[in-house]
Amino acid sequence: MGAIVLVAVVVGTLLARLLLGEGERASLTVTVMGRSVHVVEGTTLAGAAARFRLHPRAGDVLDVDGKVLRAAAVPGSFLVDGRPASVGMRLRSGERITVADGHDRREPLLRRIVRVSGGRASDPQFTVSRTPGEQLIVSGALSHELVSLRFRPSGPARTEKAVALTFDDGPSPQYTPRILAALTKLRVRATFFVIGYLAEANPDLVRQELRQGMTVGNHSYNHPQVPPFAQLPPQLLSDEIALGEQVLSRLGVQPGLFRPPGGSTSPQLVRAAAALGQRVVLWSVDPADWRPGSSPKAITKRVLSAVRPGSIVILHDGGGNRNPTLTALPAIVRGIRHRGLQLVALTAKPPRPQNATGHR
Repeated sequence: MGAIVLVAVVVGTLLARLLLGEGERASLTVTVMGRSVHVVEGTTLAGAAARFRLHPRAGDVLDVDGKVLRAAAVPGSFLVDGRPASVGMRLRSGERITVADGHDRREPLLRRIVRVSGGRASDPQFTVSRTPGEQLIVSGALSHELVSLRFRPSGPARTEKAVALTFDDGPSPQYTPRILAALTKLRVRATFFVIGYLAEANPDLVRQELRQGMTVGNHSYNHPQVPPFAQLPPQLLSDEIALGEQVLSRLGVQPGLFRPPGGSTSPQLVRAAAALGQRVVLWSVDPADWRPGSSPKAITKRVLSAVRPGSIVILHDGGGNRNPTLTALPAIVRGIRHRGLQLVALTAKPPRPQNATGHR
């Protein structure tokens, strides 16, 4: 009987050790991701995570446009009974272990205010004038991508003692070279709003405009007029602006100015152009040189009777017979200068912000 009892004790001891694990530690019951499991006493959260292959997914840091800026930069975490826990903690019986994936996070925003040296032109722009003020700039703190740009005026607009001559609907192989030659002879820099498909067909004329110191702006790709440009479906409107810009970009022009066909504008159009970095430019003097039968004398009279400091004059170098416009140019230039006004090309780029005055 003694031998039998001894064997039973030994077998019972071995079985207990097997059940309790090495070191004769007791077994704990915990719940891992909804499943009840046994671990030895003293097991840490890290040990359980390794044993049951728990790997919280890391989230990404995204830029302001939702693109991945830093992959797997936001770590996930372990939860014990629904609360974040240190991986070094020792588990207790009955605890529930789950994982929380890292959430994608947008980069923080940086807000700053900068004074606009020299002021800013209006958008849409009707005259050669600038308003003093400051820009409120919001950008991604990591990517530096622009989120919004808002101008806050600090005083009334200042009208320049200047006039801008602008030409639409080119380039025309028949008239643009002759108008450029006349402007060069008169020592005048002007602004040409070119149609995309015509620029594509006459790239050398656009390059000639640039070589001769002219500003080149976007006048849409196809120059649609029916319905009025601003009433086009939003996607078509944006595409017309973007396609015109793409043609000019291939020719070395980064257009900062956009003139809608027919001068048709709306807040939606201004926003669409601004999204592509372009300011909408209209005019304050229209001598209707596009009207059939307009004589050089009539065109000149209409310009000089309406022109004032800051005027933007619309003329045409394409789209029809431009001989009257060409003939009228010398008298128009002389009449404007006789009034003590300069002739200027419009600035494609906004003034560079300088002198940061604070952060928000």
